[in-house]
Formats: sequence, structure tokens, C-alpha cells
Amino acid sequence: MQTPGRADAALRRHRVSHPGASYFLTLCTAERTPGLTAPAVARAIRDECQAIERDAHWRQRAAVILPDHLHLLITLTGALPISRCVARLKTKTKLILNAARLVSQTNFYERRLRAGDPVEAVVRYIFLNPDRAVLVPPGEAYPHFWLGESESAWFTSTTDTGQPFPEKLR
Repeated sequence: MQTPGRADAALRRHRVSHPGASYFLTLCTAERTPGLTAPAVARAIRDECQAIERDAHWRQRAAVILPDHLHLLITLTGALPISRCVARLKTKTKLILNAARLVSQTNFYERRLRAGDPVEAVVRYIFLNPDRAVLVPPGEAYPHFWLGESESAWFTSTTDTGQPFPEKLR
């Protein structure tokens, strides 16, 4: 269980939003309780992520919903700071989470990608997360992973030879 303390306040105090910057986000359920992949819950999360994009607060690049957490790679537009975007996502999905006996963890993790940081490595991490957690058999597509429009044009789930990445085979 997460204990609120000085670290939480420090994270919030030093959280800075840069319009146009990409952020890797992780949002967890309280006490890492599984249930986010229940169809109604996953649909509500995905719908709200898309609504935030339609409202031009962020652009989705990649995302995956796992049983007890969510990974997002987004680019901020500058209309809202990152904390407000995440607060909106949590607020708009709170009722469906409560109905599933789930609660969002109070805080969230974010890492801003710097110029020159390899975006492909972050997208691949998000893509392979269900495989590392053994949520799908090797070679099978995970239903709660999606890519943004521009990333789907260049990201591939296989190597140049057409073989799955070694991590996906584990």
C-alpha cells in the first residue's frame, strides 16, 4: 500500500508540463488491484483517452491497459497540463472503476521524453508489457494495446526479418 508523504508532494511540486513534449505515463489501481481489463472498464478508459485527444489536450502515441495499471505515451498540446489531463481521465472513469470495486492510485508516474530519446524503445516497452506479464500466449495479439495514428505507420511488432522480437517469445 502506498503511504502518502513528502515524496508525493515533491513529485507534484516539481511536475512541469511542456507543450509539444511526449510523456510516458503509468497509472495504477490502488494496491494494484486487478480489474482494468474487464470489458466495460477497459472500454471506458479507452473512450476517455480518445475524448481527451478529440478535445485537443493530448495526442495518443501508444497505450496498453493491463489488469492493474495503464501505460500511455502521449504528446501534450499545451491546452492542459499533464496533471489536469490525468485528473480528467481519473475523474471521468471513476464511476465505472467504483462499480468494478476499483480505485485509482492517488498519484501517477510520468517521464518526459527528451529530444533524442528513442520513442521506439518506449513504444516497444508498452507493446511487450502484456507478454512480460504473461497475459497472452506467445505470438498472440493483446486486445488492450493500441497505437496513435502516426505511430501505427512506422511501428512494427516484428523484426526486419518478420520474426517476433525475442522478448515476445519469452
